[in-house]
Amino acid sequence: MLPLLELREKIKNFYKQYDAYLVPAIKFIFAFIAFQAINKEIGYDVRFKSIPIVFALSLLSAFTPSAIMVLLAAAIAILHVFFISPILSIIVIMVLMILYLLFLRYTPNQGYVVLAVPVLFLLKMPYFIPILLGLISTPVAMVPTSCGVIVYFLFQVIKTAVTTQTGISVEDIMQLYTTVVDNLIGNKQMIMTIAIFALIIMVTYSIRKMSFDYAFEISILAGGLTSILGFLISYLILNKSGQILGMIVGTIISTGLVFIVHFFELTLDYSRAEHARFEDEVYYYYVKAVPKVTVTVSQVNVKHINSSDVKSREFSEPDTDETEEYFNYDDDDYTNF
Repeated sequence: MLPLLELREKIKNFYKQYDAYLVPAIKFIFAFIAFQAINKEIGYDVRFKSIPIVFALSLLSAFTPSAIMVLLAAAIAILHVFFISPILSIIVIMVLMILYLLFLRYTPNQGYVVLAVPVLFLLKMPYFIPILLGLISTPVAMVPTSCGVIVYFLFQVIKTAVTTQTGISVEDIMQLYTTVVDNLIGNKQMIMTIAIFALIIMVTYSIRKMSFDYAFEISILAGGLTSILGFLISYLILNKSGQILGMIVGTIISTGLVFIVHFFELTLDYSRAEHARFEDEVYYYYVKAVPKVTVTVSQVNVKHINSSDVKSREFSEPDTDETEEYFNYDDDDYTNF
């Protein structure tokens, strides 16, 4: 355990020392993956799939707030849909505007969640987000998480609607609008996913707020177990048994990643927990104090000495006292000459 703690401290110190460079780099990598995922999923316009365009947009996202990254991703998605169907792009704009106004009012600083959920869906690990948010956030995080789920299923509906579009008459347009809205609102898998994600956040948050030992670790395990049970029941109801194995593997990997995040964020030493009681005029307090595990990384400076250099110095460098006697003349000695 001690080597892991020392490694954690080294990584945290390295991050603190170079955070001005690491934060933009991490944002760049996340933006690049997000834009590439959008291009792979609905990349109808070849121009936005070019690497220079993706690189430039990712570079811009690296040095701007997360809201800019979300807006750029939404703009790329809308332009892709507009390239294949201007009518469908209007639907996408309307839905995204509603979601933007919804999460902006309650969670303006969690816009990255709306983008991360669809990306993780494509990577088969969307379970990471609700477990992590239940651990580090509050139940309000259900809002951006639900918006992210809706965005993912919206583009799944759009992909299906693109293949069924027949004409540009008023009747065809109205039929297309009706099809998209009905498939989105009546999507049972989307509704169940939103409900299960909300349940995961609530279970993880409720357990980690408790005061018993290892509450954080148990909350992560409880969130992963809730994810497996919830999606197992939903897949059996929806007759999607082929997705069960992938869901279990994705949940296990997601839970492990949350454990890694928790390890770097907070590690407690429950063996040295202390309990205290005190009171004031209004309340009587019961306090439990658990110290954090901190390790001081030892810094050892090793100076390499070459033995051959030492021997050469012994023969080449004159003794200090003899040198001073040889070159130390008095003024009377100069006058005698």
